[in-house]
This record gives sequence, C-alpha cells and structure tokens, in this order.
Amino acid sequence: MAFLDNFKNALRPYDDDDYIENEATEEETAAFEPVAEPQPAPAQEEYSEPKPKFGKKEHRAYAAPQPAPAPEKARMRLMLITPTEFDEAAEIADNLKDRRAVLMNVEKTDNETARRLIDFLSGVVYALGGKIMRISAQAYVLTPTNVDLVGEGMADLESAGLYF
Repeated sequence: MAFLDNFKNALRPYDDDDYIENEATEEETAAFEPVAEPQPAPAQEEYSEPKPKFGKKEHRAYAAPQPAPAPEKARMRLMLITPTEFDEAAEIADNLKDRRAVLMNVEKTDNETARRLIDFLSGVVYALGGKIMRISAQAYVLTPTNVDLVGEGMADLESAGLYF
C-alpha cells in the first residue's frame, strides 16, 4: 500500500491541507507586514519604430559562381583501347565501372569478335546506366553514368541511329 500512497503523492503534489496551512500563514504575515500602496509608473514617452517598407526591392550584385579547379585525381580520363581479342572486354568493363570513359577502336579486330565486344559492352554500359555511341564505322565511345556527350554533331549521330 505504501507504493500506492507514493504514487498518489507523485500525481498530486499537494493536499487540501496545504492550502489551509498556506492561507493561515499568509494571513499571519499580512497582519505583521505593512502594505505598500501601489504607485503609478512614471509616464514614458511614446516611441514608435519606423515600420519596414515592403515592396521595395533591394538590388544586390552577386558574383557569378566560378567552378573550382578539379584536383589532379578527380580529372576525367578518356581511355583509348584498341582490343584485338574478346578477353580485353573485361579491362574495358573495369574502366567503365571505375567511371572512366572509353574510346574503343575495333579496326584491328575481326568482325565476329568486334560484334561480340560491342554486344557485351552494350550490356555493361546499360547495367551501369551509361551510354554507348558509334562515332565512326569502327570506333565507339562508351561512357559511364557520370559523363555526358555533348557537341554539334550529336543530333546527326542520334538521328542516324549511331547512338545507343
């Protein structure tokens, strides 16, 4: 039961008896202490802050943001690879995984191996969210997701179907 009494006391920090005791002490102290009459506050001068004017626009000149120079390690690299065998596809895929663009020249590769390389690397580029673009009859640019190809001839290449 002591637990319940403590719990009740915690929820109700004071009893009605506390009010009676406080009232008695207030009456006793009021009888012994002189009551000071309230005095009016001194008159203050009315002061108003100037109201801000909305609607006027302040014209500020801002400096155009300048790109920070890229550190040596963060510079974009374009890897030029001329594969002769299908086994070199893994090296090209690793470059794409490391976010490096690849210019692949298949002039020295036989047609069947070149077709297999292009098919395999098209899948790699698709899986990484990149792009592959044919820039000549035997040269392709493979870009990871962080590289965009821009230029004057891009529309011509896209309309000719050379852009995957």
